[in-house]
Amino acid sequence: MRTSSLSLSLLLTLAAFGGCRNDDPPGPSPLKATLHRTAYGVPHIQADGYRGLGAGIGYAQAQDAVCILADQFLKVRGERARYLGRGPQDAFLESDFTYRGLALRTRAEATFAEQSQELRELVQGYAAGYNQYLKDVPADQRPAPCRGAAWVKPISAYDLLAYHLDLSLFDTLVPLLGYVGNAQPPGVGAGGQGLQSRPLALPPRKDELGSNGWALGREKTASGRGMLVANPHFPWEGSLRFHESHQTIPGKLDVYGVSLLGVPVINIGFNRDLAWTHTVTASSHMTLYRLKLVPGDPTAYVYDGAIRRMTSRTVTVDVRGDDGAMTKATRTFWRSHYGPMLAGPGADWTDELAYTTRDATENNNRFAEHWLRLNKAHSITEAADVERTVRGAPWVNTLLTSPDGDTRYVDASRVPYLSPATVVAYRDSLESTPDAPVFASLGLILLDGSTSRDEWVGLDGESQGLVPTTVMPQLTRTDFVMNANDPATFANPAEPLLNLPFLYEIFGTRGRMSTRSHMNLTLITEQGETAASGSDGRFTREEAEQAILSNRTWVAEQLRTAVTRRCEGAGPVIVDDARVYITEACRLIAAWDGRLELDRQGAIVWREFLNGFSRSDLVDKGALFAQPFDAARAAVTPAGLVPAPAAGVDPVNQKLAEAVALLGKAGIAVRAKLGDVQFAWKGDRKVPLHGGAAFEGVTNVVGYSGVNATLLPQSQPQGPLLSPGTGLTPEGYLVDFGTSFLMVMEFTPEGPRADAVLSYAQSTDPASPHFADQTDLFSGKHFRPVLFNEADILADPALTTTELTIDATSKLE
Repeated sequence: MRTSSLSLSLLLTLAAFGGCRNDDPPGPSPLKATLHRTAYGVPHIQADGYRGLGAGIGYAQAQDAVCILADQFLKVRGERARYLGRGPQDAFLESDFTYRGLALRTRAEATFAEQSQELRELVQGYAAGYNQYLKDVPADQRPAPCRGAAWVKPISAYDLLAYHLDLSLFDTLVPLLGYVGNAQPPGVGAGGQGLQSRPLALPPRKDELGSNGWALGREKTASGRGMLVANPHFPWEGSLRFHESHQTIPGKLDVYGVSLLGVPVINIGFNRDLAWTHTVTASSHMTLYRLKLVPGDPTAYVYDGAIRRMTSRTVTVDVRGDDGAMTKATRTFWRSHYGPMLAGPGADWTDELAYTTRDATENNNRFAEHWLRLNKAHSITEAADVERTVRGAPWVNTLLTSPDGDTRYVDASRVPYLSPATVVAYRDSLESTPDAPVFASLGLILLDGSTSRDEWVGLDGESQGLVPTTVMPQLTRTDFVMNANDPATFANPAEPLLNLPFLYEIFGTRGRMSTRSHMNLTLITEQGETAASGSDGRFTREEAEQAILSNRTWVAEQLRTAVTRRCEGAGPVIVDDARVYITEACRLIAAWDGRLELDRQGAIVWREFLNGFSRSDLVDKGALFAQPFDAARAAVTPAGLVPAPAAGVDPVNQKLAEAVALLGKAGIAVRAKLGDVQFAWKGDRKVPLHGGAAFEGVTNVVGYSGVNATLLPQSQPQGPLLSPGTGLTPEGYLVDFGTSFLMVMEFTPEGPRADAVLSYAQSTDPASPHFADQTDLFSGKHFRPVLFNEADILADPALTTTELTIDATSKLE
């Protein structure tokens, strides 16, 4: 064991830059924390109080991801243009304008006192630890992406809380920030120079950012105790990476798991009495409104027959020129009483109408508080109390299990509550107005902003227009609850959650299950000698690990045999006026076992074959399935391949031929093994990866998303994108998202036991030994033991220990 001691000096009451203005509440000193790092660089942080614990977390996260963190703090402060100039197509300037317009940091400062004392101390300590890392590691010794960068600056607790507000908006306003930043009345250009030149388009929901979550109860585990399978599918690069840690305050807190970077609490994990995971919910968390404007005044609108005026806020940002000279730019932001105004293609602000939004997560000031309380909960009942008293969960479902084998599912996210009259009017508008169905196709609810009828309603004093905790979907079972991003209905098909409030399922799979949900359900419920849970139907931890990484594909298990019967002996098929032979592809699919493993042939041609069908064809009766989905028989429907036509080319063979032709266009052999063409870059090294696309019906999702809210370099596909649905390029399938933190844990008589793997590894620094070590583990389908007990931590041969002592009596210059 190597031990080092650092003497750290820090003023906790500091300005965002330069220490010239006190904008952080003062706190006591000194701060102390012990930072153990075990194999694979996992930090175990122990302190006597929340300030010390926060300091250790902030220091550890900075060690592992300082460039990402610094970029995100720069973003929420609205200072990218100050250091980096206007950016390509004014991107940095637009980012600054928008974040200043949202006033996240101002709101964080104004609501600081609303946080619990523990949370205030935790975020103050985090800022102290992060800042100390910046003092300890000179700018020219930091990781390459931000080495020597002037924009890597100290932070305050307010910056951290502002970033939490930004994370809350991830599934709501963040995809619409271009529309918020450029919302100007007719005839008024953004910043006096006209709207930005880069095109805007209303984005669809990022459904690929999902997860699998299982909470197994005493009827489904060999031990009769609770077991958790946590399998979030998130980006491998950028701001939505997870950071793994173990956080301990003796006698007060002992929790293990992962946090989103910049979050000083565990988002997915366990303590000695409770385990939980999350999946991105299918429910909606904001509503858009169409405003009828007052003739001659585009900043006033009609509401219940009266006139209401929009409010405005002017912001000014610093802009660095190419010559280094600093100038200022100004923009005015507009709000209705609902929330920010929107403007852009498809949502034009004209003399007659305009669009605005109300977002249930915009004022979610209890984001970190929610998980801090959950980290300290000792039972499922206490966790439910967090949902009622804090209401800080932004856009996730929660699945929980306990040592006695109880399980619970709940969508406790902040969902607006609409009156029955509003729901009826909205459904009518889908037939009677031209814009409502356009927004609906993008996962956005558009209501009538001219009437109080369409305001959110609250049935009790706590809800504030949100669905009350007594009404939100929830289910307690002793066998299992499961979610894979579908609506709450099928958390357990034995007890389907029906008649959900409107916004919980309107943009889900509309009563059907996704192929990935089907695979999750199959793995959990199948019976027999070859079942994932064994002949006894009860999972051991090892069986659960093998199941979630089995790389079985549900659609292939349903249809592969029938498809090969259709293509056997088939002649050439015409694709783009050329004859395409499918004999080899058919043979490969017939020999394939339906698993997306590194050495499997046939997997890639099956993937491109499936991608030729619509997503609805994969989950219901249509061009593939003969029998429709039946909610009462969710585990076995849809089923059967559609019959071949009496005459003409078989559509199944046509799609197979198109898949063969597409692979030929990419220069990839039909017989190529999956591991030869599916990979992630780790530095200058390709790491082959198993798994596949969600539509294939595999639990182990990997693929390319490009979602990255940072300015840092990221992986980019090389060559043309030949198949948008699969990410196929001439180099194959680049992976930058999917299975991220994968953990299987169970409660035992001796306490929690878990195995895990962080697919992209703990460190973002290419020079770190922990930059790719777990990626190689994941590539080989290996887990590593989670070290939770102190004796196991101290006995780890890879252990290093740092004693942090932060003296807060001197000023940080």
